[in-house]
Amino acid sequence: MSKELRSLEVPNLHVHIAVLANINGAFQVDKISSMDASSFVIEKNPEILNMGGKVVLEEAAGVVWPQTLDLCSLQATHKLVTLLEVISQFGITNAALSCHGKFLAVTTPWPQDATTRLYIVHLKENRYYFLNRLVQNCTALVYHPHAENVLFLATEATSVYQIDVVSGNIVVLAGHLHPVTGIVVADQTSLIVTHNHQEVFLWDSQELKLVSKLRIDHQASVVWACDVWQRSELLVCFKNGSLLLWSSVSREQKTSISIPHNIEDQFNAFNISSDGSWVVGCGSGQLMLVYSLVSRTVVRVVQLPQTAANVQQVAFLPHIHPTYQQVLAILNTSGNLTIIDFNTSTKLKNVRSQRFKIESFTFSTDGGLLALTYCSGSTKVYGIQALFPSQNTDSQDVMAAQNPGCLEVEFTIVKDQAEIEGQRERKEEGKHKIEEQNKELKKLLDRNKWYSILQEYGQYPSKYRQMIWVSSLDLPRNYKVFSLLLKKGIHTAFENLDDVVPIADRSLLQTLQGTLSCLAHWAPFLATVEYLPELIFPFVKYFQRNPLLSFEVSVTFLLNWCKLWFEFWPQPGVTILNMVESVLCERDPELLAHLMKLKVQAAEYAWPLLTSAFSKVVSGNDWLVLWDHIFSNVPSFLLCVVVAFTIKSRKSLMSCKEKQEVKVYYNQESWVSVNDVIHKAYTIHKKASTESLPKDILDPWITIPQGGLPVFNIGPQDAREAQREDVEHRLRNLSIETALHKSSSKNTNQSAATKKEELFIFDTRGELKRQEKECMKSIANLRRRHLQDMQL
Repeated sequence: MSKELRSLEVPNLHVHIAVLANINGAFQVDKISSMDASSFVIEKNPEILNMGGKVVLEEAAGVVWPQTLDLCSLQATHKLVTLLEVISQFGITNAALSCHGKFLAVTTPWPQDATTRLYIVHLKENRYYFLNRLVQNCTALVYHPHAENVLFLATEATSVYQIDVVSGNIVVLAGHLHPVTGIVVADQTSLIVTHNHQEVFLWDSQELKLVSKLRIDHQASVVWACDVWQRSELLVCFKNGSLLLWSSVSREQKTSISIPHNIEDQFNAFNISSDGSWVVGCGSGQLMLVYSLVSRTVVRVVQLPQTAANVQQVAFLPHIHPTYQQVLAILNTSGNLTIIDFNTSTKLKNVRSQRFKIESFTFSTDGGLLALTYCSGSTKVYGIQALFPSQNTDSQDVMAAQNPGCLEVEFTIVKDQAEIEGQRERKEEGKHKIEEQNKELKKLLDRNKWYSILQEYGQYPSKYRQMIWVSSLDLPRNYKVFSLLLKKGIHTAFENLDDVVPIADRSLLQTLQGTLSCLAHWAPFLATVEYLPELIFPFVKYFQRNPLLSFEVSVTFLLNWCKLWFEFWPQPGVTILNMVESVLCERDPELLAHLMKLKVQAAEYAWPLLTSAFSKVVSGNDWLVLWDHIFSNVPSFLLCVVVAFTIKSRKSLMSCKEKQEVKVYYNQESWVSVNDVIHKAYTIHKKASTESLPKDILDPWITIPQGGLPVFNIGPQDAREAQREDVEHRLRNLSIETALHKSSSKNTNQSAATKKEELFIFDTRGELKRQEKECMKSIANLRRRHLQDMQL
């Protein structure tokens, strides 16, 4: 066999590329509960019983028997029947399925030449072939999560190989001092993480070079490591259950997560959820720890069933079932494979062999196929759908489960009919109990009740504030939609957010970065809104431990309270600011005239309050109390809060002699009482005229639908920028000149007539003309009120 070798220089190691030619081929403790449909049964149809294929690894190449086997049409079955069996007389040590189930790679020892052979089974073309001979035993085998033909393999010789299973090209990644025990390929980045008990290496799969290496100085050995691409972090899990997190950019250790002091266990298996929020760790006992990478703590301790004790492998299965969004597969040293609903801590199914124990499992990341490797020397392929309970468990299934003659020989029943019936009764009782609890919760969250509490006490109880806000905003908690947006990664507009927003808390910064990215993926226009980070930051900070709620609160706020903000983007919302001035004119015309005299525009006192969600002038608990009232009222109430804050700041504003003093006041924390502002806002909202505060335009509510997101249709209108700027400039000049009338009473009538004529000079077309007339009408009303005040 001919080889062409060349080396690539990288720091402290060599990467060899070999092209092989002529190759033939404080926490909550849960207890796992059980549910029905937990047994595997088989169809009685003889055609179904005999539909599986078979491969015997004896030659350098061969075909799958029968050649007419079609795994694609069989993998959707809800019965755990063997679709394909791969047999080696010397046993199979490792197996891996490619991302879409096209290839199955297996390694088998070969005593004749004391080597290990790597075989590839082509599941689409029903053939197999010998790919390579390994001098050392295989210690890790995994496919790339997206590249179907890229296989990663590690041996006891401390090397890692990247193999193209089609062309046979091999890249050797050398540098470890000890044999590699795990390989994890990042889902959305180019990083490859390889690790053993003392080392963690990061490789770039595109440039084929070592990016970084961590020599772990820790009292416990490394069990597992991965790149948490959603949070730009490197996660390392240890035998004693502790976790360490590094920045995958700067490689600086950020934080550690320790287990509760009263838990003593040796942990053998870890895995991470697809959204990068949860990590599970299992050990030699019956306990499973659930870590939150958001709160950096152990949030749950789950007691596994006895059949799942002494775990050796754990993994989150792909999301393919409409009911079960996060499902764990747990394999213990006794060969029992337990399927658990992660969200409810419920055991869905239990799989074990009557004769041979299960050594390991692997699955295609698209959720199509599952491969189980047995100690008997065979690997069997199944449809992964069979691991989930069927929608309805009928009596025929139960009867078949009681008859061993109807079962496939590899599996046994773990639940008898009496237990299943008992589970059904308990399930009905639990369903009834949940319905009663939901009714009580609806009564508790009845708007009339908690709104009365708000009016009486002035704020919501801090313990229930989040729950009340979520109920008030009618958030659906669309986890699946949020996960899909999160998987798109960090939006390019927010990659360097830490340079723009100086936040010391890295976890909070990453939550903000993730929320902004999801918003930009949902509505690309939002990526261009420069004040968006400042606007949603207070909400993200409050909901930091729940990124999903941070996102949905931000979406609801933008759609309902900001619906007229972007009409004249990138300029401030003229319509909104004109409403603020109109309401202020009704309530305190003298104050408005003073601001106009100082040439202070609404864009310089109202806009900073709106675009910062009042976080510049109000902080801490006062901010929460303020938003208790804003979220509990219609969107038009927000503008009344802006006006109320300005009126309550009257003494400070009237003492200002320059425009800059007003701008400084609106960009620093204020001494004004929040309760006084809220009380004034209610009065203003009640008495505001329809002409100055068109509630029919502001108050229609947009709700996030279940299972989706509304269309973002409140972006800027299609108007020429030059026309818009010109009209705004002339309108502003009119407002300023109107304010000056107060100092010249003799020429008031003549000036008013002149300005009235100017209102008819502007000639714009279409939608822009209509908006201009509305603005001018408001300003004319403003001027008329000033004249009336002067006459008084």
